[in-house]
Amino acid sequence: MLARQLASALSVPLVHVDSLEFNSDLSKKSLDTIRKDLKSALTGSEWILDGYGPLDMLPSHLKAADVIIFIDFRYCQNLLWLIKRQLIVLFKPRLELPAGAREWNWAHFKKMLVTLRKQHKLMNPELLRILQRPENHSKLVHVKTQNDLQYVPRLISG
Repeated sequence: MLARQLASALSVPLVHVDSLEFNSDLSKKSLDTIRKDLKSALTGSEWILDGYGPLDMLPSHLKAADVIIFIDFRYCQNLLWLIKRQLIVLFKPRLELPAGAREWNWAHFKKMLVTLRKQHKLMNPELLRILQRPENHSKLVHVKTQNDLQYVPRLISG
């Protein structure tokens, strides 16, 4: 939702990694296809990237970014958001998924729970280490609470 708000406010193209990573049956595309499609989607001079895609591409995304927003909520907050999102998709599919994708099923929900746990335990510490590098640190907006989130659009738009 933040990515959509920023893209709309700034009139900048929005690239959802989920729309590039998944097929309509929610299986993952090949890494080569994802890399090719993501590289193609980010050829313009301005864009907002929602997600990060294959980790080997992260350094080039970060280098090209003017601003990096890292939403780093506690696990319990993200778990509540995931549950809320899954209830909403029962009635309204997410626009950032490929056409025809049906996100609500028990197997997919369990997979998302496992992914969320891995994200918090393994990925977030590594992402934070990368984001704290001098070349990234000055561009970083580190959002740790829901209260911080409300200030992001004003920080970005000047």
